[in-house]
Amino acid sequence: MVKTAYIGLLLMSYLFSLEFVVQPYLQSPTWSTMHILWETDSGSESKVEWGTTPSLGETTTGTTITSYGSYKLHTVQLTGLYTSARYYYKVITGNLTSEIYDFIMPADPMDEASFKIVAMSDMQKDNSNPNKFEEIVHDGIITYLAENYFGDLPFDLQMILVPGDLVDNGWSYSQWANTFFAPAHPLFAHVPLYPVLGNHESDTDYYFNYFHLPETGTPGYEEHWWFTDYSNLRVVGLDSNPGYQLDIQLSWLDEVLDDACYRTNIDFVFAQLHHPYKSELWLAGETDYTGEVISRMEAFTTECGKPSIHFFGHTHGYSRGQSRDHEHLWVNVATAGGNIDSWGEYAQADYPEFTVSQDEWGFVMVEVEAGDDPGFHMKRISRGNEHEFRDNELRDEIHIRLHNEMPNTPVGIYPVGSGIDPDMLILEANSFQDSDDDEIMAAHFRLYENCDTASTSTYDEFINRENWYYYENTQESIELTSLSISSLLNGNSVYCWQVRYRDSSLGWSTWSEPLTFQTSESQYTDNLLLNPGGELGTDHWMVNTGYMESLEAYLCDGIEPYSGDYYFIVGALCNSASYAEAEQRVDISEYSDCVDADLAIANYGGYLSDWGGDDHPEMTIAFIDENGNEIDRAETLGTYNAFWTLLSSDYQIPIGTRSIQMILMGTRYAGDDNDSYFDDLFLKVWRDTSCMNTGMLGDLNQDEILNILDIIILVNIILDGDDYQLQADMNENGSVNILDIITLVNIILEM
Repeated sequence: MVKTAYIGLLLMSYLFSLEFVVQPYLQSPTWSTMHILWETDSGSESKVEWGTTPSLGETTTGTTITSYGSYKLHTVQLTGLYTSARYYYKVITGNLTSEIYDFIMPADPMDEASFKIVAMSDMQKDNSNPNKFEEIVHDGIITYLAENYFGDLPFDLQMILVPGDLVDNGWSYSQWANTFFAPAHPLFAHVPLYPVLGNHESDTDYYFNYFHLPETGTPGYEEHWWFTDYSNLRVVGLDSNPGYQLDIQLSWLDEVLDDACYRTNIDFVFAQLHHPYKSELWLAGETDYTGEVISRMEAFTTECGKPSIHFFGHTHGYSRGQSRDHEHLWVNVATAGGNIDSWGEYAQADYPEFTVSQDEWGFVMVEVEAGDDPGFHMKRISRGNEHEFRDNELRDEIHIRLHNEMPNTPVGIYPVGSGIDPDMLILEANSFQDSDDDEIMAAHFRLYENCDTASTSTYDEFINRENWYYYENTQESIELTSLSISSLLNGNSVYCWQVRYRDSSLGWSTWSEPLTFQTSESQYTDNLLLNPGGELGTDHWMVNTGYMESLEAYLCDGIEPYSGDYYFIVGALCNSASYAEAEQRVDISEYSDCVDADLAIANYGGYLSDWGGDDHPEMTIAFIDENGNEIDRAETLGTYNAFWTLLSSDYQIPIGTRSIQMILMGTRYAGDDNDSYFDDLFLKVWRDTSCMNTGMLGDLNQDEILNILDIIILVNIILDGDDYQLQADMNENGSVNILDIITLVNIILEM
């Protein structure tokens, strides 16, 4: 009888033994508390034994909720803990006991402790590579820490940020345990994780049950947005999903950033949210709301002098960029498991903000330095892609310092003075110099007509030292201290230019002193198009198909013009057509001598853009003879870029051409609007000098005779202050004055 009862007890124990559904993981530490969560298939006991040694010795109980069916989710908050102390713990539910794990508490902010963060996202299971997230955790993060630091996990890593898409389907309960928590258990048991919602979480209760995030957000929106401080860093979590793109969240962010600004112990702010504002690998994933977040981060950084980052995901690949005028980084930390968005797979764009984009799996390490010289060192660690394996390869890095010395102000060298060729111009400044030995990261050139630096620049070019896009560095061997400009300047005109340099810690020098120069006669005509940017409505343009509109910024949900107050939409926003076409015909018969000698070239182009990478603005030119027949047609220029992009080309003008027809085309491929945008269009004719009537020096009325009439015109030029008219600069000294009158009189007397 005794033996039978014993066997029965063993059987009952076996039948009713508990199992872990989710092993223990850490959440939301403060200076003195830590939350420990786990999940079991049954059982309501929530107990943690803990202590400062593996012998433990302390016991704390917590709460239990039913998570799914009979499953129980357990939460225990440990209190009375000491900053920087190491603690050991195990969790207990009924007869189920975990292994003993350890963690280290955050340091007191006054201790100025340095620390490390891992940021990764979009680890949702890809059925083609189902174990990728587990690989990234074990062979990636844990192995990388062991090989590059001390091999003590809670000492080597203090925080894990996850900007969304933890699972593929937030409504699938099994995915949370099997594809997110289980692969990462050896990491999450020692280091607290801080996720934010992605679109795949679907705002389900499972997410909010599993995580105990800082209770610092707006009441009523708990755990949708929050912030926490660690040493000299403030981390902000945001919800960029459509249902939560709210002004109340932005107002809360303003308050959090204002607070971080005046707190002397906070040196940096890192925000994380799921959706990108711009995404080189997947344009369809972009969200304007994130742009609102970026503008606030930029303003904070510049006004408070504290560098910042926004981490994001959604696009399955790594990208790192930076705001042009602010010490703010844009970093896509995907993909930690999701199917890669490969080059050429979707509509993509080479945005000027981004320096590096890679279609690879991996994670980001950030070493945050506190103390007298605060900074952070961010590294991208890659696991490669399906075509090329990479074993924790360092693929990108940047080091940002709080107390960065700005580069020396550059000095312009050339061009200066008169007689500068306007058709092929090279701006050249002195070499980059930086007192704290940073490398040059970027240069920014601006050129102004008539040296009016208070106006919009005639030419504005921002150049990064590197630009890794579609497997290559498009800036290979580029020289940042010089810039070539061709066919954009007018002849016989005055310009000035400036340049500034950026160092590798995102610091800009001040602008160089303006350098003034005067151009000589150009072999290009001025722009022959009338109303090239929509400032006169659609005057001088003829619509052949669909609609053409001239709109101000954001009218009918449009964009900002490239320059001026208006831009063209061919296809239209206030109206819409799937295809539209407009044209302007320009008479070039006055250049027939050069054209018929086969010595003339058409230079054409403009700034083109669309909205989200789907619709297609295009342009070309057709060559028309005296009878109105088309002789030939040049290359069609077009873009899918969702930002203003300068396109231009040259084409030999066929003999017999008497007019050139510029043709604008817009094709809608998605959505309700035909977002085909055009601005600052141009058409110029280049002529060989052998067929140009360049005129003679001093022939101011261009009657091919030098006489008293030219002297009178020269006197009036001087009296009116029009010293930019180079044809009047008789002694070619760069200015027009009484000496030029004496020179012209002497030339006439000697004839």
